[in-house]
Amino acid sequence: MPRSILQLTKRKIKDFFPELRQVTVSDKRYDGSGFLSYFRDKRKISLLASSNNINSQDVANDDTGGKNSRNSQAGNTMKGIQKSTTIGINYSDKLSKEVELDALGITRTNSNLETASKVSKTTFLPNSNLKTDSENQAENETEQYNFNSSLKIKPDTLSTIYFSPSFSHSKTTNFRNAKSTTFGNDELLNKSESVTNSTSESNTFSPNLHYSRKFKKKGRTFYTSLNTSISENKNSSLVNSQTLFFEDGNEVVAKRDLRNQLNQSKKQNNNYSFNAKYSEPISDSLNVSFGLNYDSKNSINERIVNDFDQITGQYSQYNLALSNSSDEKTNQLTPQITIELNKQKLNMWASANVDFTDLKYSSIFNGEHYELQRNFTLPDYNAGLQYRISQNSRLSIYNSASFTIPSAANLIPYTDESNPLVTYQGNPDLKNAWSNRTSLYFNNFNVPKNISYHINIGFTYNNNDTTNFSYYDDSGKQFVTYTNISGNKSVNIGGGFSKTFKWGDNRLAINPKSTFNYRYNRGFINGQEFTGNSYTFAPGINVSYDKKDKIIIKPSYNVNYSFSNYKNYTIESIKNTFQTFRLELTNYFLKTNLVLGNDFEYNTSSNIAAGFKRDFYFWNTSIGYSFYNKQFTAKVKVYDVLNQNQSVKRTISASYVEDREDLILKRYVMFSLTMKLNKFAGKKM
Repeated sequence: MPRSILQLTKRKIKDFFPELRQVTVSDKRYDGSGFLSYFRDKRKISLLASSNNINSQDVANDDTGGKNSRNSQAGNTMKGIQKSTTIGINYSDKLSKEVELDALGITRTNSNLETASKVSKTTFLPNSNLKTDSENQAENETEQYNFNSSLKIKPDTLSTIYFSPSFSHSKTTNFRNAKSTTFGNDELLNKSESVTNSTSESNTFSPNLHYSRKFKKKGRTFYTSLNTSISENKNSSLVNSQTLFFEDGNEVVAKRDLRNQLNQSKKQNNNYSFNAKYSEPISDSLNVSFGLNYDSKNSINERIVNDFDQITGQYSQYNLALSNSSDEKTNQLTPQITIELNKQKLNMWASANVDFTDLKYSSIFNGEHYELQRNFTLPDYNAGLQYRISQNSRLSIYNSASFTIPSAANLIPYTDESNPLVTYQGNPDLKNAWSNRTSLYFNNFNVPKNISYHINIGFTYNNNDTTNFSYYDDSGKQFVTYTNISGNKSVNIGGGFSKTFKWGDNRLAINPKSTFNYRYNRGFINGQEFTGNSYTFAPGINVSYDKKDKIIIKPSYNVNYSFSNYKNYTIESIKNTFQTFRLELTNYFLKTNLVLGNDFEYNTSSNIAAGFKRDFYFWNTSIGYSFYNKQFTAKVKVYDVLNQNQSVKRTISASYVEDREDLILKRYVMFSLTMKLNKFAGKKM
């Protein structure tokens, strides 16, 4: 223990709540963190620091192998390997009777994220298939500063004011190496390789102000807020790429796309939002609210692309086709009314609003000037009810509908050729999309018998969805514009049951569950309309057995069966079954001071592309010993004992099947020593 902390602890232990971790490492993996807090009356000062290269997101994670430290999923959730170091300080205090400083702090974070992926994607066309194999490697280095503050002011007992300005600054460098190969019916169509080096800097300032007031009449309230976000991002990247196109196995030199460019971009976003809401009780059970929201957004983008000049040795040749600029302004005014009815057995609410939107868009692409101005008046609503059938069971029904405005980028008919394999063009005739969502939820719980179950049903219907209208040329290059399509819909049904048995020091919980999803998709591929029906059935069961201070056993088994059939494709159907078995085992010895933890997982997929592993085992094990009234814990952990951890995933969509494998963390061994001082002489301070 550092001497300064020891001296402070002896002098006034009740004012300090430190937690420090010291870690020795093996296999080039490390994890260290510390947390120190000082309390006196309403004043609190907190210091935190952490550094690791095991993808840990917590500053002070209690990873002792006990009930709250399961890590069987840690290796599968985060793609890549991240190194991060964080240090920060936060201060809070009551400045006066009316003013309280909730937070005043700054945090500095350095992170390095290394990623790599291998992807095999098959795109279904009416008369053929396209198969694209690609690999990507990237490394991202970021330095970020975050300043946050929050001031709470209570001028009287009925009013509250919050002022919470925040500021963030970050610098990022990124290196990316990518390559891909596309085949059409096993015939080589194109190959692409690229290397990108980029640096970026961003600043964001957000001063937010909130005011709320209660009145003497119960239920009468007023709330208003002013939220602001001002941000700027500058990016500079060097791109070196070559894309080759083939016919009958021979390269078509005339189509060759070679790029050695300097791209410089600048983005500015100014967003302002004002919200006000007044609630008035009509009776003890009926309440009416009136609201008004105003949002103003202004986005300015500029991209300058210069090609490398062999003569001057500089990036001085202005690329007119890839350089562009745009200025988008959106103002939206939304009046709203909400009615709520709260009875003993029945709760009902309904809300309706109208969005008055003014959109102005000005841009320059390939030297041509584009202007767009649209005005929209679009209604939205949502309604629901909750009925208490009995003391233990409830039925809830929800319904909502809303419009979505097409993005300005989809509306402007300019041609974007920044991607050598995909060309985009907007469509000014796009309509507003409309969506209706309905859901039903029923749950029942019996506390004396420790039984509960639930059922949920949902339905979504979409009208005038914005979808890609694309076609491919003979070399596999894609040309994309946008159109509207109606009739896409989805249905989901789910349910679960839970029963807990208790006897003596034993507890057994059984939880079977299941979900079913159906999705009907219409769209366009290679200039022709297609339809796809996708089904997913996912049953599973979780079991938990706990014998107090002796053993915890948690097995689980889940199956995900997916099936899709298609019309106007070269294939009629495709299916896949993904199975997962997990087992968490925790043993306690020596009056729970010695803890042995094991997490085991097995995954298998029935249908995956060649070159991807169908199944793998994942096993973590740890042993931890606590001493000195459990203020110290020594632990040895072996992550991914079998060194088989992997991230392989199959995605089945309406127009393609994709198999993907990502770089993730693999086996390492680590010894750690954790010291906690939030307990002293057996008492919590």
